[in-house]
Amino acid sequence: MMSGAAGVFSARCGSPLSLRAAVPPATKPLISGLTPYCRLYGATATAIEGNAKLDALKISVNCKGSSSIKWNVTALEEGEYDLFISCAVPGPSCHLEVVSGPTSVKSDLKFTEGVYRSSDGGWSVNFEKKRLDGKLHLTRGINPVTLQVSGADTDEMVRLRCLEVLPASADAEMTAAEESARAHRASTDWFVKAGYGAMFHWTDLTQPRDGMRKPYPEAVNAFDDEAFASLMGEIGAAYVIFTLNHAHPHCPAPIQSWEAIHPGWTTRRDLIGDIAGALEKRGIRLMLYINSPVLTNFGKTGETGLYELTFSEEQFTEIHKNVLSEIGSRYGEKLAGYWFDSWYQSLAAYPDVPMEEIYGYCKVGNPGRITAFNFWIFPVLTPWQDYWAGELYALQNPFESRYIQRGAGAGFQAHGMVSMLPSWVHSEAGPIPPPQFSTEDLIAHLKANMEHQAVTTINIGIYQDGTIEQSSLEMMRQLRCAIRGP
Repeated sequence: MMSGAAGVFSARCGSPLSLRAAVPPATKPLISGLTPYCRLYGATATAIEGNAKLDALKISVNCKGSSSIKWNVTALEEGEYDLFISCAVPGPSCHLEVVSGPTSVKSDLKFTEGVYRSSDGGWSVNFEKKRLDGKLHLTRGINPVTLQVSGADTDEMVRLRCLEVLPASADAEMTAAEESARAHRASTDWFVKAGYGAMFHWTDLTQPRDGMRKPYPEAVNAFDDEAFASLMGEIGAAYVIFTLNHAHPHCPAPIQSWEAIHPGWTTRRDLIGDIAGALEKRGIRLMLYINSPVLTNFGKTGETGLYELTFSEEQFTEIHKNVLSEIGSRYGEKLAGYWFDSWYQSLAAYPDVPMEEIYGYCKVGNPGRITAFNFWIFPVLTPWQDYWAGELYALQNPFESRYIQRGAGAGFQAHGMVSMLPSWVHSEAGPIPPPQFSTEDLIAHLKANMEHQAVTTINIGIYQDGTIEQSSLEMMRQLRCAIRGP
């Protein structure tokens, strides 16, 4: 997945953008107003002091002991503001205070919970979004805001993703928007009944079983969709998530709106349509993986952790509108869902993207199509989706309920995505390595999830010809027998 290796693209308050008019402007405004939230990230702080520093990926602030983070926040109106913190707290001894002028909000941060198992030095930590008790008073114009952390254990880090500042006057509006989002969610009943499905990072970097890798268009033409669909039936996958793009903006179908943004990266053959048809004959649903930053040409981060952006906020929205509308119309009910990657970066870069409208474009051609925007380990910052993306990578703690109660995906349909590979893509020459977990552990994990109506997607190593590694195939055959029966 891209998300674990990418950094913050920008934040709300005054980040410089590098824009290029490469997309025709919309006939009417796609973004009618600014989101009430002001989201403050470590990458946009004016100062990070004490025992705090940006992590190596520039996506969160690691705090040990006494620390402080400072921002300049522009308030459009004077008044009281609510505060929300997205953080990971490993112990019970952390105290937080947010100060602006003569007012402050204090809170004791409690141990955060979720499905991730603890990992020494790794990213398997449970982030949660918490509303702080109290309100901060801001004056109209620029306000210095300081977040202070104290009491954090010197041996364990408190990780701070972002501080959200919301006018108290907008609270009712945001509550109504969240209720509307929940009311519009598509049913996940079929997803729950499926229990598990397979994911394939089949990209232009995917290696063959042996020999030289074919150019991407040739590989698309040679892909045997019937053999692939038959294999999916053999392993018991009730649905398949297939990559439209990943590290590069390739698209294995003649999508005109995609070609307009990325000339030469689409193909004449409609492999997506062929796979959808072959799967449909076997009662298997198709979902698509799309990496939004790659679709919209995000640039690389510098030392600050901020990205230079190719497109404006309106153009970012217009691209998604055009591409998703064309894809949805083309495949209709044959396309059951989307899994969008890298949205913790996308929403940081484009805070005023109209998520309700983006969500609506996902439903073109199939109102029941389910959608998830991946925020990786971080709390989801939009209610407009149908299930949690659940990028777990390895086998983590099983879910305890159908709708997640605690952690990064709180409130959403429980879904986890694990990978058999030590990476997500087989991009190195040579054979695909065997799975990183045992058959017994995978079966136990799925059974525990299914007992609580949670869904599991298994990323399986795939060769360029559409076949999979033998030990992975054998594991999936055993999984099918254990879950579906002989």
